[in-house]
Amino acid sequence: MNRQWLLRFVFVLSVIMMMSNTVLSDTGNVWIRNSLPNQKDLIVHCKSPKDDMGYHRVHPRGAYNLLYKLRYEEYFMRLYENNDNWCHLWQGHDFKHHQVFNVHSGEQWEAREDGIYRWSALVYAWDATRSKASSLGSSCFSLGLLSVSSFFLFYFI
Repeated sequence: MNRQWLLRFVFVLSVIMMMSNTVLSDTGNVWIRNSLPNQKDLIVHCKSPKDDMGYHRVHPRGAYNLLYKLRYEEYFMRLYENNDNWCHLWQGHDFKHHQVFNVHSGEQWEAREDGIYRWSALVYAWDATRSKASSLGSSCFSLGLLSVSSFFLFYFI
């Protein structure tokens, strides 16, 4: 009797754990991969109206995994993702080439020399005027701070 109860308990617990990692999960997941040639780094800065995920330097052939909290409207009545998350990407000499685009959970993005790809299809060219926010000017100061902090991290740690 005790063994049968234990097996049922383990089964129910495993089903709950699987559900929490799939359908009922409240975490969004976006991958951004650096496929730039010539050993170029990529700067990634993702944010939403409420959260700023910070600046991240992605080395060649590396990837950045953006994890964020999903917000659902009318909870279990209409389960659709309602997020205004976007990412800024910079690449090139002195990180002059820039693009901003919206991201949604489950997407995989790839930065290449000619633009930004989603699922192997070119979606955005670098420096295109289609941009959610034109904050490159205000972000240059932040990129400068990122470069200085990277310098100190490299030499002092």
